[in-house]
Amino acid sequence: MKYLISNLKSNKNLPEIIEYKKKIEKISLQNKIFILFPPSIYLPFFYDAKYDIGSQNISIYESGSHTGEILASQLASLHVSYTLINHCEVKETIESCILKIKNAYSSKIKVIYCVGKNTKEQEDSKDIIISQIKNIFEKLTKKEQENIIIAYEPCFAIHQNKIMDLNQLEKMIVAIKEFVQDKYHLKIPVIYGGSIQEKDIQNLLNIDILDGYLIGSGANNPENILKIAEKL
Repeated sequence: MKYLISNLKSNKNLPEIIEYKKKIEKISLQNKIFILFPPSIYLPFFYDAKYDIGSQNISIYESGSHTGEILASQLASLHVSYTLINHCEVKETIESCILKIKNAYSSKIKVIYCVGKNTKEQEDSKDIIISQIKNIFEKLTKKEQENIIIAYEPCFAIHQNKIMDLNQLEKMIVAIKEFVQDKYHLKIPVIYGGSIQEKDIQNLLNIDILDGYLIGSGANNPENILKIAEKL
């Protein structure tokens, strides 16, 4: 069972999101978990969706009056079941990530925690990626750790026209999984994101240990997502 994730970022106006929803309803959910991350303002439009819905962000606050914030409990009331945390396009600290992960767990929202060095260099250091995981997991309970999906999303691969080298990718996925299993005795799904287009899926499917795909710019056209879904 693979994860297929469509992150629409800040794209689409109201007529466009209505049309997107209409087209994406055709998606086959067989043998996959499809999660759509629309812009937060449109989350209520997907209240009755047949697939899972995610929020692109979540508040560090558990409750209270905080202008511009979206609380975990509010997201849960909209049937939001996933949230992104630490995406490289969002400025985060270790402290903010921990608070968000804990709030998500409290509202039964699964976390997609993104890791990837915040630089345009053409390769990530394994040690840096492992430290990004360790710095967070050390402050979480076992249940909170189990609520996480790790998304390896190297910044150098975002907004490019091609995915990263497949051999490097497979080595990084292996390193992440082995670390989490050896250190925390957990088998956590690990997915990849970074300039994935429909043409890349067949090659990515050859990496058996990869648990899914986080699609960004390639998700703007719903036809691309439908084609990718057919291949999974």
